Amino acid sequence: MCGPDYHDPGQRHAGRGSTQRGASAAALGVLLILSPHGLAATTACPEHFAFGSAPEILRPALAAQVRELCFEGYAVLHSGVSRTPLAVAEHLTRAWMAGARKVRREGSFHDEDRLPPDERARLSDYARSGFDRGHMAPSGDMATPTPMAESFSLANIVPQHPASNRCLWEGIETSVRRLATEEGEVYVVTGCR
Repeated sequence: MCGPDYHDPGQRHAGRGSTQRGASAAALGVLLILSPHGLAATTACPEHFAFGSAPEILRPALAAQVRELCFEGYAVLHSGVSRTPLAVAEHLTRAWMAGARKVRREGSFHDEDRLPPDERARLSDYARSGFDRGHMAPSGDMATPTPMAESFSLANIVPQHPASNRCLWEGIETSVRRLATEEGEVYVVTGCR
């Protein structure tokens, strides 16, 4: 189960998506990825994470093959074990959301060449599966054509039930975009368990 959590830099929602477990995180099914002491991992893409620190993956079986990938509009902590993202982080601002409203959804799903072949999902994994390819960092959050195209990387995709992807998730994604526009700036971490 996957879900977003966010951190408002203004501390209105302090702790959510940053250094503490939030009740809303559990309700949405966000993977608990921060250590109990609030320690976070270093990151090559600090611009996408609240306080410039990535969450720490606590499940040893998944943490063994985690790779961080930096994209223009988001960062991914990808598991070579599950061949899916464990966590995706975005820094959404009012200006970024204004740009996202102007960009047409355009892109094609593709394998992520930066991942070793035995650790990446392939298009054939979804063929006749009955599952949608669900964006963790939504394509609707992308403010220019480059991050829009990057959002279709299978490193940013999880198998998702069609009804959930097209209804429930769309509503959550829209609410998060509205929050970013209203508040001016939010950090979003979406994770799976």
